[in-house]
Amino acid sequence: MCPLIEENEEMNVKSVIELTEKYKNQIFPNYRVECLYGKMKQKEKDHIMEEFKEGKIHLLVSTTVIEVGVNVPNASIMVIENAERFGLAQLHQLRGRVGRGEYKSYCILKYEGNSEIIRQRMKVMTNTNDGFKIAEKDLELRGTGDFFGTKQHGIPDFKIANLFEDMDTLKLAQKVAIQVMEEDSKLEQEKNILLKQMVKEKLGNQIGI
Repeated sequence: MCPLIEENEEMNVKSVIELTEKYKNQIFPNYRVECLYGKMKQKEKDHIMEEFKEGKIHLLVSTTVIEVGVNVPNASIMVIENAERFGLAQLHQLRGRVGRGEYKSYCILKYEGNSEIIRQRMKVMTNTNDGFKIAEKDLELRGTGDFFGTKQHGIPDFKIANLFEDMDTLKLAQKVAIQVMEEDSKLEQEKNILLKQMVKEKLGNQIGI
């Protein structure tokens, strides 16, 4: 996982294209390595993801285009380069792409810099898997002025709720959502038919229901 598509000399960060070439030619020459990013044609992206799911591609170098809606149960290792450049909630979303199958999985965060804030942010990611706690800590570490002054990466953009004023309501919604998925993961029960239709309208073919 890389924050950039192409190399930028002014920014000391890993890029998808740069890393893909390095992996192909130097580190993993005996394996099939491909890249994926948002500017690619949809048909090409779908083809690459399908081959990755089928195991024909061994290593996929990507941007955050895989942040949501991607389900590859066989994926068991994710390495996030320059993790300090991603929001905590975004890192939480990204690591959710592994560990979806039967295999023990790992998410490795590689970061540059040694500031106290960076260390605290990485510590949060290793200490909890609760999305709400991560979002609260993200706000605390950024500071309210920074959060409301500019658009932050990795913080959900809710249409109705306010992430912090409505935290109790959102936690209740999370609890209900978990209960629904435990009882009816395919949303096939009659009481969940309307919910299933709404989810399909929002996510389309990104989900398997």
